[in-house]
Amino acid sequence: MKRTSSLAVLGFALALPVAAHHSGAAFDHSRSVKVTGNVAAVEWTSPHARLKVDAKDEKGAKVTWDFELPSAVTLTRRGWTKSSLAPGDEVTVTGAPARDHPLIAVATGVTDKNGRRLFAAPATSTE
Repeated sequence: MKRTSSLAVLGFALALPVAAHHSGAAFDHSRSVKVTGNVAAVEWTSPHARLKVDAKDEKGAKVTWDFELPSAVTLTRRGWTKSSLAPGDEVTVTGAPARDHPLIAVATGVTDKNGRRLFAAPATSTE
């Protein structure tokens, strides 16, 4: 019994970091950003894919936004492939900005230059 209890406690302790990872606390979901620009890169990395978008700031200077996307597996299940976006493609990305980094956000939607939705996060997503 003692061994089973110890294993249960250990399993719970190891699961805590996983739950914390998906908290979304790094992003301010009470605010939103909308960025139109050109794809600089799409990185199919773990645990989250990344979308880099070159855009202009309010002064007209070039800036590169770094958008967090769901995992590559989740994107694939939603119909994305590694060729869904290519460098130079024009996109509009909406998202929740990072609390501590001005050019980082978690993407909630991606549309192409024709307005076709390429990605929309579920309303309650914390992926």
